[in-house]
Amino acid sequence: MKICFGIVSWLPKETTARELRIDRLNRLFKQLEELWPEIPILIVAQDWNDYQPNTKSSLFVQKYPRLGILKARQTLREWFLSLDYDYIVMFDDDAIIQVDNDHAHLDYIKCIEEHPDGFAFIHGKGSCLYTGYADSQLNLCAISKKIYQEVPMPQADPQLSQAFEDRLFSTYLHFAYMKQEFEFPPTIRCIHFKNKDEVAPSTWSAEKKYNWSRMRLNTRIIEDYIAAHKKMPDLKRYF
Repeated sequence: MKICFGIVSWLPKETTARELRIDRLNRLFKQLEELWPEIPILIVAQDWNDYQPNTKSSLFVQKYPRLGILKARQTLREWFLSLDYDYIVMFDDDAIIQVDNDHAHLDYIKCIEEHPDGFAFIHGKGSCLYTGYADSQLNLCAISKKIYQEVPMPQADPQLSQAFEDRLFSTYLHFAYMKQEFEFPPTIRCIHFKNKDEVAPSTWSAEKKYNWSRMRLNTRIIEDYIAAHKKMPDLKRYF
C-alpha cells in the first residue's frame, strides 16, 4: 500500500507571526521524519516565498498565493487523486503529534494497511455530539483514495463565516460510510489545540473577523440533518 502525508500550509507575511508559523511547521516536519521517514509528504504551500524546510523526508511542494482554508483543502484532495497513492493522512501545518509508546506510530500505519478502502479520524473530546472526534478532525485523519474520490470537501467556507468544513466532512463520512470506518489506537493523537505551552491562536482565527456563533449554529443544524438522513444537504440553503 502506498501512503502519503498531505499538509495544508500558509505562512503569514507579518514577521513575528511568520516566524511562529515556520517554527510550528519545522516541528511537524521533524516529527514526521522521526516517526515515518519513509512516507512522502505533499504540501500545498501558500505564501512560502523563500522558506525552505530543513528535513530529510521526501517533500513534494506546490506553491500558491493564499488560497484560503477551503480552497487549499480542495487543492490537496485534487492533487492526491491525481497521483499514485492509495491513502492520504492529512495535517495542518501547526499540528503536534503525540505518541504514548514506542510502537504507537507503527500501530497507526498497521490500522491503515488493514483497511485498504476505509477511513479513520482520531477520537477525543470533540464538539460534535455524533462522532466524538477530536477538536481538529482533519489532523491525523486517514482516508483511502476509494472514498476520497467519491466525497469532496463540503462547499462550506469558514472564512466566509459559513460553517466548519472539517466537522461537516467528518460527520458525513461517519454516517454515509459507516461500514468503512475504523478506529485508531488511543495511543496516538494530535494535541496542538491542547498544548499548554503554546498559547498563540491559529493565524486565520486570530484575525477575529469571523462570525463564530453563526458558524457553530450552521454546523450544528447541518450535522443534525446528516445524522437524520445519512446524506449531505444542499448547503446553499444554509448560507
